[in-house]
Amino acid sequence: MQPENQSRKDQWKQHIQASLRRAEAYTSGLRRTYTLLTVGGLVSSAASTLVAGGAALGGPAVGFSVGGWQLFCILAALLSFATTVLVGVVQQLKLGERLPVGQLCVGRLRALDIALTTDSRDWGEIIKEYEAIMKDSAEVFS
Repeated sequence: MQPENQSRKDQWKQHIQASLRRAEAYTSGLRRTYTLLTVGGLVSSAASTLVAGGAALGGPAVGFSVGGWQLFCILAALLSFATTVLVGVVQQLKLGERLPVGQLCVGRLRALDIALTTDSRDWGEIIKEYEAIMKDSAEVFS
């Protein structure tokens, strides 16, 4: 391979690897956010159910006065509110739709990186595939 072609190949490899790192960071951040919000929603929903169910079955543990019932009702309402907010944020941010886009982008860029490393694909194919990835995954790089 001629030195200028090797230099171009090295530049493309660095560019693809930089895009891969950026896509991995994007996807990792989305996955972390999605997991935290989803688990938070599940935990607050379960806690709300336990608080309300426990108060209904055995009466409030704080006491049998009106204040005890109010405390349990307020706690159950706050936990239910937290559930609603957490689930709503997941839906508003469309994390469930954006995460697969990032994962697919990472997979395609890894395949290109391997193709460059092993020299198993034609340069024209690699460049066209990279352009297609950038087009299909624009939100990952915006």
